[in-house]
Amino acid sequence: MRDAAFERKVERVMAYAFKVLRARGFTYRRMQRNKAVAKNTSYLEGHTSLETKQVVIDIYTARLRKPKKMSAILAVLAHEVAHHQKKPYRERYKGRWITRAHYPKFYAQVNKNIAKLKKDRKLKQFYE
Repeated sequence: MRDAAFERKVERVMAYAFKVLRARGFTYRRMQRNKAVAKNTSYLEGHTSLETKQVVIDIYTARLRKPKKMSAILAVLAHEVAHHQKKPYRERYKGRWITRAHYPKFYAQVNKNIAKLKKDRKLKQFYE
């Protein structure tokens, strides 16, 4: 169930949100998922490529495939952009090399990004 008007609105909001977050060179793409996700199954809400700066976000709910709230979509965007602002790093943990992609400074950056989006005069309507 695709809603073309909703998808166009999301594209406009994403382009503006990239400007608010000062994320230059980023592109947005809608996640191509046609089937609903089964109950009790984990799923991705979004992902990003550190090389191409492409952000892919699922704008429909996982089970019923209805449009998500714009604030939820912007929260995923803030998370994905934070991956470029606080990059993952490798470290030794229990004798093995692991990649830290989500760590306290990363989540602090996500909260800063969400605060910027809430503070913007055009985007704050989605948080009220």
